[in-house]
Amino acid sequence: MNQRKHTKQLRRQLRWAGLSATVLAAPASFAQDCPKPSLQQCVNVDYRASSCGSVHDAYCQGIVEAEWKAGWEASPKRQALLPEEMGGEVATVAYKGYVPKSTRFQGMDQSLMGQVLKGQILYRKNLENLTKDEQAYLARIQGWEKDGTQVTSCQEFVDEKYLDFSRFEREAGRFGDDDRAFFKAAYGKDGIANRVLYSRDQEKLAPIWDGARTAKNAYFRFTPGPYPKGTEGYVFKSEAAKLANNVEARNWVAPSDAWHKEQAEKFSNVPDDLLNHHQVEQESFTALLQQREAVYAEWAVASKLLRARDHKTEELDKQTAERLFGLDKAIEQSLVKAQKDGCLDAQDSTVCDWSPRRYKTMLEAAMAPRREADLQACVFLTGNDFGPESFVRNADKLKLKGLDKKDYTLSSSLLAQYIAVYGAHIRDLLVPLNPSTGAVRHGGESSDSGYSGGDTFGGGYDYVAGWEYVQPGSGLRNKTLGAWCDSDVRLYGEFNAYANVFSSTRHEVAHLSGEAGTEGNGIRLKLDARVMGTSLYSHDQHYPLRVTFYDGRPVFKSDAAKASATFVVVFVPVTVQGGLSAEAGVKLNIGGAVNRNCAEDLLGVDLYGTITPFASVKGFASVGIGVPGLQVGVRGELLITRVNVPLYGDIGLYLSSPVHPTNPNTLFLRASSKLDIELRFLDGSIKLFGELAFLKGETTIVSWNGFGNSWNIYNETRSLPLVRVY
Repeated sequence: MNQRKHTKQLRRQLRWAGLSATVLAAPASFAQDCPKPSLQQCVNVDYRASSCGSVHDAYCQGIVEAEWKAGWEASPKRQALLPEEMGGEVATVAYKGYVPKSTRFQGMDQSLMGQVLKGQILYRKNLENLTKDEQAYLARIQGWEKDGTQVTSCQEFVDEKYLDFSRFEREAGRFGDDDRAFFKAAYGKDGIANRVLYSRDQEKLAPIWDGARTAKNAYFRFTPGPYPKGTEGYVFKSEAAKLANNVEARNWVAPSDAWHKEQAEKFSNVPDDLLNHHQVEQESFTALLQQREAVYAEWAVASKLLRARDHKTEELDKQTAERLFGLDKAIEQSLVKAQKDGCLDAQDSTVCDWSPRRYKTMLEAAMAPRREADLQACVFLTGNDFGPESFVRNADKLKLKGLDKKDYTLSSSLLAQYIAVYGAHIRDLLVPLNPSTGAVRHGGESSDSGYSGGDTFGGGYDYVAGWEYVQPGSGLRNKTLGAWCDSDVRLYGEFNAYANVFSSTRHEVAHLSGEAGTEGNGIRLKLDARVMGTSLYSHDQHYPLRVTFYDGRPVFKSDAAKASATFVVVFVPVTVQGGLSAEAGVKLNIGGAVNRNCAEDLLGVDLYGTITPFASVKGFASVGIGVPGLQVGVRGELLITRVNVPLYGDIGLYLSSPVHPTNPNTLFLRASSKLDIELRFLDGSIKLFGELAFLKGETTIVSWNGFGNSWNIYNETRSLPLVRVY
């Protein structure tokens, strides 16, 4: 027995002795006014704090400990990593299985993430006590099973093209955050390891593992990153940074089913909680690396666009360097901790090299991008319209080589063929068309919304981003140049995040928006940031003729939207406080110029740069009140949402020269735009631990196994006479 526990137990015995003496010395009439309490009273915090609770403190402590021991012995056990306030050690705990009851999973229709989360919650709840939205999604999946190979939506297309994997992934929702159970199922009779996977129409799928090599662990992915020219960068001086910057360890292994099985056996004697704890820390480190890459990539795009127009970028360079410096400092701090944990050994195996959670994360990284790409291509090319008059069911109307059938919805393989051929045709067109209708587009836009979680913790989002050519009035086809003189272009992006904690009440966590557009003889810029209902930044200004504008304002807000709730450990109720923390902002790097003289039929419009809303929202909990003698602690954190929506744009209107070979003196539209999104949702767990009489118990406050991905929504470049657009 260690000294810490021995001392704690000794103090408890002395306190009981003192209380017993107080009871013996108390007047008989006082004792008669306080009848012997029930077990329920003895675990009631208010009763224990009362005068009668003081009289019967020793009695209560005795029956509570006896009941705790009986409950502990009757419960299943596992090896768990305790909170720091309880020693931070691995110990045997009694636990109760966690099944979420009150849930809300809706929307999220435009991403693979939504499809996965809405499917897994069905089996997490054992197909019982489903909400109306969950029942509707279950009926939708059952309908897919009944209609054979017929495809009726883009969601069904992706599900059936990867059917063996889709079924496993969906039904694996029953394991919740038990990554070991997930791993065992993957290697079981109905699993996905060591076998060929098929689509619904029995087409072989490409192997899960593509042979690409990966790092020994995430810390070896580190390499010092670049800075804008002429700025002072962070200098990595620690031994940890030198150890992590190891080429051999960075290209350690090509993962395979056999390799994962070998690693699982190698670390079979290490508690999963410890392995997964180190994996979660590595995921936080990876997020830092990805954030750094994104900041530099956004700078590179914006800087190139601005310098091409002879704009100076010193302020943009300085702001970017400051952000990179802070990120590099955080990266080195993580590496120093990793070295202390023994994770930077490039020769021998360490607890950071593998975990059941790493297997699941690597599987997600291998399979999500290809499915997301298929979903986005399908939505773009069909508009998710599979009706009787749709192009995808009447492909002969398109008269394209390679599409010799009428209906391409009869199987996922046929639909994949349609997407490949029609997608190539659309990309080669000079005029931007809506592929599902054939109508000319005047911009590009994407939007989505959704909500997931339960009454303990949950979160939602909505976003919209895009570009557009704005022509006032209507019926402008075939008019002269003067009719186009009031034309404008616009880039815009908006993201809103919501969350609830210990209730179903939804709070606005963040509202972020940025917009840049031409207006008259100038550029109008709008930027707005609101966090937890408080307006923190607002900018709306018109700039004449020519402008460069840089702003990236991360906003930190923690310990907000606090609430409390009671949870039971073994059988003892404990009051817990919960809250939300948010980091949010919107980065705007914009340049533009306008030259407009309608009297002389002159128009030149240029708008270029990046708009990037970003947010990270987390849920946390801390122990409030428990009964005397019960040591309690909370471990874990829940990522509610992490999102980054970079929008790149380079849009212009200009008059061609009189000697243009095909279109002299013609107003041209130049549009180049790209929209990406990085989104991770509902990942992590928060667990409450209690210890009484050296016996430890655990209860889950919230647990979601999460899903996330990064994908491109659109990427297009067009340059064409404006008359072709109308």
